[in-house]
Amino acid sequence: MLDLVRFELKKLLVRRTSLIACAGILVMLCGIMALNVAQTRTTSNADEVLTGTAAIAHQKEKAVAHEGVLDADRVREEVAAYRALAFSKVDPADVAGLSDDAAYALMKQAYGEDEFRMLYDPYYVYLFSPWKAGALEPYQVAAQLDDGAADGFYEAIAGKLQRTLDNGMGGTWTYSDAERAYWTEKQDGVGEPLAYGYAGGWSDVLACLGFFAFAMVAVCIALTPVFSGEYQDRTDAVLLSSRYGRSKLVAAKIVAALAFATAYFALATLIIMGIALAFFGAEGGDLPVQVLSLSIPYDLTMAEATWTAVGIAYLMTLGLAGLTLLLSSKLRSQLAIFAACAALIFLTGMIPSGGNAVLLHALYLFPINGLNDQVLFNSLVSYPVGSFVIDLVGLLACVYALVLAACVPLAACAFRRHQVV
Repeated sequence: MLDLVRFELKKLLVRRTSLIACAGILVMLCGIMALNVAQTRTTSNADEVLTGTAAIAHQKEKAVAHEGVLDADRVREEVAAYRALAFSKVDPADVAGLSDDAAYALMKQAYGEDEFRMLYDPYYVYLFSPWKAGALEPYQVAAQLDDGAADGFYEAIAGKLQRTLDNGMGGTWTYSDAERAYWTEKQDGVGEPLAYGYAGGWSDVLACLGFFAFAMVAVCIALTPVFSGEYQDRTDAVLLSSRYGRSKLVAAKIVAALAFATAYFALATLIIMGIALAFFGAEGGDLPVQVLSLSIPYDLTMAEATWTAVGIAYLMTLGLAGLTLLLSSKLRSQLAIFAACAALIFLTGMIPSGGNAVLLHALYLFPINGLNDQVLFNSLVSYPVGSFVIDLVGLLACVYALVLAACVPLAACAFRRHQVV
């Protein structure tokens, strides 16, 4: 059996078209991740535009300057310090009553470049986000807070979740009572107090999840000829008439295909995660995922959230591998098989949703849409069935595990029953 598996793996690896495509996609991933590092941009404290590793170092320095536990005392001090800076030259009542553009113009005129830059420090944008409504600037939010508001920091986070549920994905989705209870319970399970710090490498991996779609395409290309290649080469008659042609050989083909998919996905993961963590840093994996956004209702660390997302991508890869095997066992045209898989991976990302949340819920189940950290962890995407509710993360895992479990035996059965012409 092992000899058959090795033989089938060798057949997968020596096909020139598959080899070129798979190697080319790995090289492309290396280039994409290198550009991801090189094109990182930020502005220094001296208004100098920084790029690449210099920009990463500056972002890390700014985050590290504010690292620590966000307990009640610290939040109170930080809010008081910001208000002291923001309203040292401007009356908060004047800012609160202005439009966004007018408030910006007033603050820009009143403060120097260094002070104005401090007002837009990403940390303060993050800190005031629980109280933010609409497109208000951080100093407009601060202007609306009284002296005791900071004591209700975590209550404000919980309140924002309820406002998000009330908003119903921009008014296009109505959350059921079961969904509201599900997300509220999730939020209640997030540990307090939260910690803030630098987790640039882990956040970059989450931002690059969509690149795993290229690895899925490569796997589909390589597995397309597993069965259909035998039909085209007219070797199916010989194989199926051999002693183990309808038993061990079929099993060896499937084991080799899934082993190849696993190994290739591991290489893609090594490239995407390795480059991101090497250049952006691997620290911060133990920080809560809420360093990305205080609105995320998952009790996960950055490392746990990242590995969860990568695990979902792996299940997607195996599910698509199983689907490719099924199509390969049914169709002779390798082009048709690849076109079908590529359409499921990429073309589903081009379908206009038109603000239709029902359609969006369906589209999120496909790789190019679902592999997005904001969608997975921050969009409150859930699927109710009566009183039972499952979130997008759980449903993606179930769907692709079921696709794999269904397609693999169907592919084996179809090839065994293939009638040789």
